[in-house]
Amino acid sequence: GSQAPTVAPPGPSQEAQALALRIVRQLMDLSNRDRTDWRYNLHLATAREVLLLCGTVVEIFRREDSLVQVPLPCRVYGDIHGQLLDLLEFFNAFSWPDKRRGDIFSMSYIFLGDFVDRGAYSCDVVTLLFSLKILYPRKVFLVRGNHEDRLMNVNYGFHDNCQRKFPVEGTDIWERMNDVFEFLPVAALVDNTTLCIHGGIGDSINSLDDLRGIPKPIQVVGEITASTTRQDRVVLDALWSDPTDNDQVLGVQSSPRGKNTCRFGPDRVQDFNRRNGLKLIIRAHECVQHGYEYFAAGQLLTVFSATNYCNQYNNDGAMVVLVRDDTGEVVEHAQVIKSGQVDTSHGWNDQQFRAPSPMRRAEGLGGADCW
Repeated sequence: GSQAPTVAPPGPSQEAQALALRIVRQLMDLSNRDRTDWRYNLHLATAREVLLLCGTVVEIFRREDSLVQVPLPCRVYGDIHGQLLDLLEFFNAFSWPDKRRGDIFSMSYIFLGDFVDRGAYSCDVVTLLFSLKILYPRKVFLVRGNHEDRLMNVNYGFHDNCQRKFPVEGTDIWERMNDVFEFLPVAALVDNTTLCIHGGIGDSINSLDDLRGIPKPIQVVGEITASTTRQDRVVLDALWSDPTDNDQVLGVQSSPRGKNTCRFGPDRVQDFNRRNGLKLIIRAHECVQHGYEYFAAGQLLTVFSATNYCNQYNNDGAMVVLVRDDTGEVVEHAQVIKSGQVDTSHGWNDQQFRAPSPMRRAEGLGGADCW
């Protein structure tokens, strides 16, 4: 029997493509102007246009596995938390994921979740990232964080942000964006050597296969009960777990974030990497003083991309570039924006639902080169 030809699913409509490009170029132009004239009244798109982006981008995410494969070279961003000003500063200081003024033809981009909450531009950050995904679906990858979840972002600022921006359709947009979040991958594998994940491996993730093939939409369970499946626990650990305080604290420890997750020691990281043929885990989820910080003798790297977190921590922000060096080895470089380089004070919400989680305190700082 001859097989019917497989028909590629239709890509984004011309209208959606044009809209996405307009949004990216508008932000590119604004980011070169004096900040004060636009940051209080930024309006990137109408409610109808935002809903069109959501309906378009969800079809792209739907086709991706829960563990998405990403080619080298690659830039990896940590938490953004609605800080559009920092994100634009990164794009201007290093490179835009754009074909006119950037390196999108030669570079992949991974954004490791927590696009929303705490910062005042949550809806705009999502609008920009969805636009980039529509324009460059095989170059730009969005990985889910613990804040890409209704149970979190109804309280931590995203819902209010959508309502302020769109007084009539705000809740609708918030619901729709959260619908899209349930189709995001929970991890990315770069070149089969580097695992990128928002939180970590917790105590339930032992192999890369644990992260593959998770059926979408993916719901994050609110609490662990007798009926919680192993897959639910894998998702919780991917989004919520943290490394222990330092390389001397081994095994699996309880987490100050609650009973739904845990902290994992350097022994877990090294064992996981060895068994899965990995060189490195890159994760986000915790603010770090210099924007990036190593753990497990260099086998795990935390990256955090919002500066001066919640106007409290005076931390730098970083993004990590993964490249193959002359010997064929995959190496990582941190690219840093110093705290205060951009005045982001207006960009943090005045009222926080809960105080920000404490910053990771480094015992000894191993450094990637900065450039």
